[in-house]
Amino acid sequence: MLSGFVGFLVYLDSLDPDGDDRPPETTSAPEQQPEQESSGETPRFKFYEMLPDSEVATPDIEAYRPDESESDRNLEYILQAGSFQSREDAERQRAQVGFQGLRARISEVSVDDGGVWYRVMVGPFDSRSRMNQAVDRLVEINIQPMVRRRNAEGEG
Repeated sequence: MLSGFVGFLVYLDSLDPDGDDRPPETTSAPEQQPEQESSGETPRFKFYEMLPDSEVATPDIEAYRPDESESDRNLEYILQAGSFQSREDAERQRAQVGFQGLRARISEVSVDDGGVWYRVMVGPFDSRSRMNQAVDRLVEINIQPMVRRRNAEGEG
């Protein structure tokens, strides 16, 4: 019943208000050309004119070359994996580092107030590449090491 009512409304909508029973004629409008093409003008874009004028000249800069004195030095890298006031904590950290396949040692450092700190040191490494591999292993076990750089001949 509802579909009959909807059909009746569609039929009424298709009737001409003048009383003709003919369905409305559909006429197709002629294709309209864009306004600019019909007027004979070519499209005007300002960026074609602005682009050559807005060219930016960059300064000539030499490529970075490391200081020869720095690269000639024989450097080695040591990682400090932790610093503890108790030797037991330092031993625990050293063992944890050892399970990662890294060689660690404990160094004692006396401070001015008479206390002693135990540092867990990993290395030395003769290249940054090997040092970075060790850093990655330590970070995997949630240890954020401090990188120390020194001359290969001794402490730096």
